[in-house]
Amino acid sequence: MKLFAKAEWIFADGIDGEIRDRYFCYKSTLTAESGLATLFISAHSNYAVYVNGRFVNYGQYDGYENYQVYDELDLAPYLEKGENELLVCQYVQGEATSRCPSLIPGVIFEAWDGDTLLLASSPEILSGEDCRYAGNGEFLTVQIGFNFCYDATAPSPSFAPSILAGKAKNLYPRPIEKQTIGAPKYGKIVAQGVFLENDPSLPKSKRMQTAYLSACRRNELCKDDAFTFEIPEDRRADGVYAVLDLGGETNGLLTFSVDVPEETEILIGIGEHLDDLRVRSYVGHRNFAFRYQAKAGHNEFFHPFQRYGLRYLQMHIYSKKGTLHSAGVYPTDYPLTYLPNPMTDRFHRRIWEVGCKTLQHCMHEHYEDCPWREQSLYAMDSRVQILCGYYAFGEYRFPRAALALMQGSLREDNLLELCPPGKVPVNIPAFTAVYVREVLEYTQFSGDKTLAGEVLGTLRTICDGFISRIDESGLLPLYTGNWAWNFYEWQPGLSGTAGNDKHLYESPLCAFVSDALRCYAEILRILGETGAERYDAAAKTLAEATHRAFYDAASGGYLTRLGDEKPRHALTQAMMLFTDAVPAELADGVATLLTDGDLIPCSVSMTIYAYEALLRHSDRYRDFVVEDIDRVWGKMLAAGADTFWETELGADDFEFGGSLCHGWSAVPIYIFSHYHLPDKE
Repeated sequence: MKLFAKAEWIFADGIDGEIRDRYFCYKSTLTAESGLATLFISAHSNYAVYVNGRFVNYGQYDGYENYQVYDELDLAPYLEKGENELLVCQYVQGEATSRCPSLIPGVIFEAWDGDTLLLASSPEILSGEDCRYAGNGEFLTVQIGFNFCYDATAPSPSFAPSILAGKAKNLYPRPIEKQTIGAPKYGKIVAQGVFLENDPSLPKSKRMQTAYLSACRRNELCKDDAFTFEIPEDRRADGVYAVLDLGGETNGLLTFSVDVPEETEILIGIGEHLDDLRVRSYVGHRNFAFRYQAKAGHNEFFHPFQRYGLRYLQMHIYSKKGTLHSAGVYPTDYPLTYLPNPMTDRFHRRIWEVGCKTLQHCMHEHYEDCPWREQSLYAMDSRVQILCGYYAFGEYRFPRAALALMQGSLREDNLLELCPPGKVPVNIPAFTAVYVREVLEYTQFSGDKTLAGEVLGTLRTICDGFISRIDESGLLPLYTGNWAWNFYEWQPGLSGTAGNDKHLYESPLCAFVSDALRCYAEILRILGETGAERYDAAAKTLAEATHRAFYDAASGGYLTRLGDEKPRHALTQAMMLFTDAVPAELADGVATLLTDGDLIPCSVSMTIYAYEALLRHSDRYRDFVVEDIDRVWGKMLAAGADTFWETELGADDFEFGGSLCHGWSAVPIYIFSHYHLPDKE
């Protein structure tokens, strides 16, 4: 069986205008006399497969034009002997985001029964645009892509022969497992009432956020437990709203069922909390809402093209009468086996459990920073997720695939894209340095040397690129230009850019790069390659120059930026300790400065560097680390968190756009396990 020898990349014909935020369908007849068939499929940007009207699966693994990933789907449970209708639905985002690249749109598929080819994509396959989805150019977030509008009253697609898509075949099998799609998880209605529209010209998310809500007791609206509603004649209202709770942080594919007596507009908002006494559907430029135009009668809706992270749904139904039968998601999870919880103290056991859930909710096609707002792969974020995952799941296939995917995004300036395989206009150079450490740690934890061998050339290019930028001062100047985001963490003075001054220096960047050079030298030794001495020497020279330039003898600590009057940041001290840049006789003083509370503290994400720096330096900091974990993560648990937050401020951070499920916040799993911290009795 030679896969894709007969199949071609195809696309719908006669498509006018910009191919951006649009949906397409491909229809064919599949004859399966044995009742068995396996479908091999790849699509850009995403796909959903149906057989005889029954949903089979969804979910493209994003790659690059030279790395197109295909899935293998068992069709047998959906087939009848003889002729079957195969429907492949495709979504084309058409614009690069941090989650998804912009590639040539197309689909390619083959169906096989053992060694017998049953069907191959070709221009003879019928296709057409699904105009029930109306692209509205409205971003859910700029990282994830567009939200959607769907018109159930519009006609189904009309079909005609396809055309060749003009894509070369560079197809590879999926490197990880498919997500599992669970039984539907429906929300429980926790609030209901009537609403008045504020301004119908606003984006749908802002319409929901600014609508006037008037709460009603359930028996004031509903005739039965199925939420059959009828607005009283004396109530002024544009329709009924309902807020539904899924019972905890969830990932999944949106579904709902509703009856209305006539064509009706329905708005659906999603969110992680009810801090506004409603779903926070509109947050700055973010639009966490969807529009569904219902037909008269019964409406069943399922959206298989985008997975959402949420806990709450809010429905605005523009009708005086109707029945909301259900609303929720089909949960989508990466299949993992949780290792036994090693903690004995009940509080620490809970930290471990919530940390594991946080990690899993940020693992789908690759590691994600958060499922609600971005769903993006970052080197720095994923380092924390990978390290924690070694102890939570004992799993190495997923990190290997993510690290291999990341190296495919190498740019001409010797940096990796910020969010591979997506493409965004900014870049964080320090994150590329962290990638080198990720590869070393994967090699050490897994014992697998093959990944390091595969990406060795990329690592060398990265490290040589860093070395080439070290100037006569012995330091690495900040990257400049509008694309350069010299970010380290979300704290004042560590999250900004450098502008265009070519002579600005910051110690965290030098420390991250020194660490990358040292890690690369160790990878060379592990692989038995030559040249480790050169990179060890470069790392040492850079670390020594960083110490000389940034050490402030008066305070016994390190400046973040040349020109600072005194040390400001705990992370700066942590990075200098972590990279062994601090002379032995000064290390105690730096550790004290790191822990005495006078500096801007490390945010949740970067506590991993502070904790490791202290624990590597001296066992006497074990109690301090445990107590700090109890304080930071205990605050989240006390607030009812069932996944850990992006920062300690939770939803209120980032102008009320903070994530309540963020992979980098699972830090305690790694710290507790790797350093065998004492558990409270």
